[in-house]
Amino acid sequence: MAKAPTPEDLTRLMIGRIDALPRRLADGARHLIDHPDDVVLLSMREIANRAGVAPATLVRLARTLGYSDWSELRALYADSFRTGPARYADKAVAAVQQDKGAGLLGETFRAQEASLAYAVESNAPQDIAAAARTLAHAERIYVAAFMSCRGPGLTFTYLCKMLRSNVELLGTEGSSLVADLAMLTERDAVLSINFQPYAREIDLIADGVRASGAKLISLSDSRATPLQPHAATSLLFSAESPSFFPSVISAVGVVEGLAAAMLTELQDTAMERIGRIEEQLYASGSYHAHKRAR
Repeated sequence: MAKAPTPEDLTRLMIGRIDALPRRLADGARHLIDHPDDVVLLSMREIANRAGVAPATLVRLARTLGYSDWSELRALYADSFRTGPARYADKAVAAVQQDKGAGLLGETFRAQEASLAYAVESNAPQDIAAAARTLAHAERIYVAAFMSCRGPGLTFTYLCKMLRSNVELLGTEGSSLVADLAMLTERDAVLSINFQPYAREIDLIADGVRASGAKLISLSDSRATPLQPHAATSLLFSAESPSFFPSVISAVGVVEGLAAAMLTELQDTAMERIGRIEEQLYASGSYHAHKRAR
């Protein structure tokens, strides 16, 4: 007797087919991939509203995936129901709706706390360690972070250069992204940071990684990005925010954690490099010339 499929099996199926799906079906699939508990906890209409599609789109998606209708697909999730960390952002939204008196600053801080908690719960220690190991021992590291993801990308690049050489932020002034990606080899690693709507450069990154065999670490708000099929390790952050613009606070938290894990991986080599750089910063006058504690 064939083994009954699980939600994890369906997730893998959707990730494998998402690039070939029409845009609206892909939007619905992406929501199911990242919020599997919604299938059990919410009505089809509410899921469609959160995914930004029509309810009929979810019915078409179910049939495209081989189910007779939505109820049959929902039964698969109901049989294996479990709560998961993807609901932290929903809890933050609920808290904001219940307390309007604290003001936008308080609302924003609560959402940021929830985003950081989501990042902790969503990224297994072994995945952080695997990503750090890949980055620590690559011949070169390229950081692909564009538009509002530039901040976390700059943070990681700065920290990583303290630990090792040959670290480059893609898309800087005076460089060509296409030319930089053409230099990738299988000995290199790329850290990509992105969230929806994805910057158009994401397809160039996917093409460059696929052609070169470079190892990709994907840090994103979804398991269903165009980079997912090419990633050696996938890490998650939440971009949920009560403000008008998505938040990257948990992405910064993850890259700082990655840098700490890389230090553990590189150990004495990295610590010696940090010491040399610190001495040079003081000697050059880059740091304020106050007396340092010994």
